[in-house]
Amino acid sequence: MSTPSESWHPLHKQPQFSDYGEWLDEGTEALVKSIADGARAEKTASRPVRGSDYELDITHDVDLAVYRAWINDDEVAILTYKIVGHRFVLLSTSVVPGFRKHGIATELIAHVLDDIRGSGRTVTIICPAVREFMDHYPQYEDLLDKNRPGVRSRVTAG
Repeated sequence: MSTPSESWHPLHKQPQFSDYGEWLDEGTEALVKSIADGARAEKTASRPVRGSDYELDITHDVDLAVYRAWINDDEVAILTYKIVGHRFVLLSTSVVPGFRKHGIATELIAHVLDDIRGSGRTVTIICPAVREFMDHYPQYEDLLDKNRPGVRSRVTAG
């Protein structure tokens, strides 16, 4: 019987693997790499932005730093921002409660980001709705300011 001061040690040194590449054959390793590359490509692939269930008229009030979405004469959504240096800081998006869940915010945010892309500026995200939009439409991620991206994605936040 062993005494408490003795500890158990394996008879042979156990192999240590930093990844699975040490023991996969070439064909399997290529398949695993192909699947991983495909998943990365799918994540960054451009997908069409869903339009709203309504026909929107989107206006930009530069003096008040706000984009507005209209249905006929009714203002149904806004996105506010502030310009800081060469960046648009996207502050908040609101949709009138009776018009939520109809893609209005999605169409408004896409319009705003397309405008910003055309201006050559970058964005800092404060608004969680804009961050969620970018999680669904990664083709806009290149607009993020590298030094001040703002709110982090739930997907990458740890």
